[in-house]
Amino acid sequence: MNAELGQAKTQSAESLDDFDAVYEAFYQEVYRAVRAIVLDPALTEDVTQNTFLKAYRKRDQFKPVGSLGGWLHTIAVREAISTLRWRRLHDQLLGAIKQKAALPPVDHTLGGLLTQVLEELGAGTRAALVLHYYHGYRHREIARILRIPEGTVATRIANGLKKMRVILDRQ
Repeated sequence: MNAELGQAKTQSAESLDDFDAVYEAFYQEVYRAVRAIVLDPALTEDVTQNTFLKAYRKRDQFKPVGSLGGWLHTIAVREAISTLRWRRLHDQLLGAIKQKAALPPVDHTLGGLLTQVLEELGAGTRAALVLHYYHGYRHREIARILRIPEGTVATRIANGLKKMRVILDRQ
């Protein structure tokens, strides 16, 4: 077994043919390097496993210019840093989601006010208003899109604007 470990630590590409021996030879070294970066035992185990998985998948790309250990450590360090970045992003997003769930959103911007007003209108009225004022469609085009008469489009727009004025006056 020691001969296999010694052979696995050589820098030849042939040593990657017996990946079990490479894993045995370098697992502790890679684990210790990752542990020093990640500082979390469970996460260290995951990163170490991912390191060897990536190394196994890319074993045909190993160039025996440097050492096999150096190549594995490069993969491990990059994997550890990447994992920490994703973990930090995940925690930030989770925190933001929890914060939004805890407090009702208050949006005092013009867009937020418009959204609140539009929420009080029916879907058909909203569609007609958005298509006309936001996208610039004419009544005839909106009628075709919504499959309603052109007069109904004009009525929805007029009634929607009237209702929006009433809602805004309450604000």
